[in-house]
Amino acid sequence: MNPAVDDVSLVPVENGSRVKLTVTGNHTVIVKGYNDEPYLRVDSAGVWQNTLSSATYLNRGRYGPQGPSPAGDARNDSGRDDKAASHWEKIADGRTAVWHDHRTHWMGTQDPPVVRAAPARFHQIYAWTIPLTVDDRVVLTTGTLDWVPGPSPVPWLALGVVVAAGVAASGLHQRRGIALAAAVTAIVGVDVTHSTLVAFSRVEGRLSGFVYGNIIEMVAWILGLAAAVLLVRRSTAGPYLAGTAGFVIAMVGGFGDLGVLYRASAPIAGPMDLARTLTTITIGIGFGLLGATALVSRRRGSRKRTDPGQNGPDRADLKQTDPQRNGRQRNGMLPAQRDMAS
Repeated sequence: MNPAVDDVSLVPVENGSRVKLTVTGNHTVIVKGYNDEPYLRVDSAGVWQNTLSSATYLNRGRYGPQGPSPAGDARNDSGRDDKAASHWEKIADGRTAVWHDHRTHWMGTQDPPVVRAAPARFHQIYAWTIPLTVDDRVVLTTGTLDWVPGPSPVPWLALGVVVAAGVAASGLHQRRGIALAAAVTAIVGVDVTHSTLVAFSRVEGRLSGFVYGNIIEMVAWILGLAAAVLLVRRSTAGPYLAGTAGFVIAMVGGFGDLGVLYRASAPIAGPMDLARTLTTITIGIGFGLLGATALVSRRRGSRKRTDPGQNGPDRADLKQTDPQRNGRQRNGMLPAQRDMAS
């Protein structure tokens, strides 16, 4: 901040997707919008937004407004007027405001052209400024949007292959039920941990973010734990249910976050190497369970083809193993032989 102000801070959060203004002292802070109009106000009574500011409408989402707003809604584009007197509406108690500010992050759905041209190099994309007034004094908050190249994903992909091969090989183990139960329980635990860390990276709405962001995965978690129980009980359905749950978790929770393997940052409450490890293990175990299921199925199929007991004894076996029937056949032939002799 220039000039610096005690008890007032403004920082990017959620991997740069939003910014967070915190006022801990006895100050009244006004955030200016894109046309220098009053946009937000934080004072002793709470957090307020100017319903006539264009920023109120434009900041609805990460990439701007998405979908129509109902008539009369403060976010409706037709009702904005940056030059009109401010109309303040209270939106929160406390003295912390969090919002999408498009001055601080890249608005494109693709990487900037300079990054696409040389992704392995550091780039400063642009410098940004958010103007404030603190007790009627102009304060400028500045920063830069930078591109920091991430690591090579090759070591992480190699680790995923090793994990997948190890889990798949457990399908050939004599005690494969216990091994596969442990694997499917592990992938559920890893994915729950990963999803929790992502939810905790949010400044607000952590519980709702966890629930609504993991609906498909929660179904897969339940199926995975059910598969573990069936595997311990040696149910024939256990491996198939484990393979299905593992595949779903790997695709949604693993490949859905594949970018962490080669990006320098991601929205997660923890170090990036932890995010990469969790993602890699999720993908490895998921595809390993799918491979183990295929091996178990193939082994059962070959056992049915080679075990004559599965289809009943053949005719030759009946002749060799039924002495009573053979005796009856020999006794039945004796009268005919005696008749011929006489």
